[in-house]
Amino acid sequence: MKKFNQSLLATAMLLAAGGANAAAFQLAEVSTSGLGRAYAGEAAIADNASVVATNPALMSLFKTAQFSTGGVYVDSRINMNGDVSVSASITGASVKITRNGSASQRNVVPGGFVPNLYFVAPVNDKFALGAGMNVNFGLKSEYGDSYDAGIFGGKTDLTAINLNLSGAYRVTEGLSLGLGVNAVYAKAQVERNAGLIADTVNDNQIKQALSTQQTTLRDLPKHLTSKDKSVVSLQDRAAWGFGWNAGVMYQFNEGNRIGLAYHSKVDIDFTDRTATSLEAEAIKAGKKGDLTLTLPDYLELSGFHQLTDKLAVHYSYKYTHWSRLTKLHASSENGKKAFDKELQYSNNSRVALGASYNLDEKLTLRAGIAYDQAASRHQRSAAIPDTNRTWYSLGATYKFTPNLSVDLGYAYLKGKKVHFKEVKAISQATLTLDTTANYTSQAHANLYGLNLNYSF
Repeated sequence: MKKFNQSLLATAMLLAAGGANAAAFQLAEVSTSGLGRAYAGEAAIADNASVVATNPALMSLFKTAQFSTGGVYVDSRINMNGDVSVSASITGASVKITRNGSASQRNVVPGGFVPNLYFVAPVNDKFALGAGMNVNFGLKSEYGDSYDAGIFGGKTDLTAINLNLSGAYRVTEGLSLGLGVNAVYAKAQVERNAGLIADTVNDNQIKQALSTQQTTLRDLPKHLTSKDKSVVSLQDRAAWGFGWNAGVMYQFNEGNRIGLAYHSKVDIDFTDRTATSLEAEAIKAGKKGDLTLTLPDYLELSGFHQLTDKLAVHYSYKYTHWSRLTKLHASSENGKKAFDKELQYSNNSRVALGASYNLDEKLTLRAGIAYDQAASRHQRSAAIPDTNRTWYSLGATYKFTPNLSVDLGYAYLKGKKVHFKEVKAISQATLTLDTTANYTSQAHANLYGLNLNYSF
């Protein structure tokens, strides 16, 4: 593969958390305190050092240095049901056959842990600095090696670790600004297997017709001897991308504030020196491939209001620029098409509403609800069974001492059932392979969070 104009990896991403917890391959799990309120108010709440990942301007509210670390475990349940058919025909040979199979697979997204680590240090009454590590984007989906619709499923794995260095400045008593730089370290792997394509090209009629060909097609049945044989393979274990983030916070008084945060897009260039692709006729010997993945920019507007000494409400609206990803196109080093797929991702919105209740000086309780809109509303994929989802969250913070506290959080995500079709046509010389799969996807997930906070 020579160049992914929009990126093959964008067909399926989401660390180990899968397609059930955020739109397309975006992750929301930046903290456990946020998990407990369905991430409502993230750009306006400063209850711990995780503000480094949400709105850097909030660091100006810290009076002492604070360290926070932990993560969220995502237990996804995504099941695919459907059927698949592969038709093979050879021009001039009057040969056409069709094979049918199952596209069903249970638990296509394994459970995974989304870590975080943050530090905030006020320099003086006006300046504060912060650093952090979290995961904003990622994916892992796995289908069986002999999955009939292997051209659509297979294995897709992206880990994108975001490293952030930020600063905040208090302009006036109420107004604060923040700015940060992001370095994203990414690892990616995409594997697609033959599935029913192997059965099709090994049909006696097709094999006999291919044996008369003068191209590499003649040896195709020898390479695809079983369903688990690879037809696409690419990976890069170390790639970097860079971006920036900015935020503004206005505090009307101690109990009321609003915040606005923006995170830029990040382009990540992947390189695989041994990539293989059936479409590019690089099925046996690997060729060098370069890929560019664009992580989209997003904007979040939030509010926080302390209604009484004990009760506060908070809310968020988040907008992600997914329309950057419209089409995937890849070319091999030999100039031939390696991959081509329409995505037609749409910009998506996420709305969240939450509440916090200070039961006493040591215990704070949280709850929240959110609605997350799917990005792949027009072109869905088995690798990312994206769907609209609703969050129901509960959480708490307990202070063991004035300096030490622990956050606990839980969320249940319910995804809407979706029906979609995937179609793939591969043409090489006189051979044409048409694969069609009809899917019904159902998704839900349980999220469990734990964070430890310590103030110096």
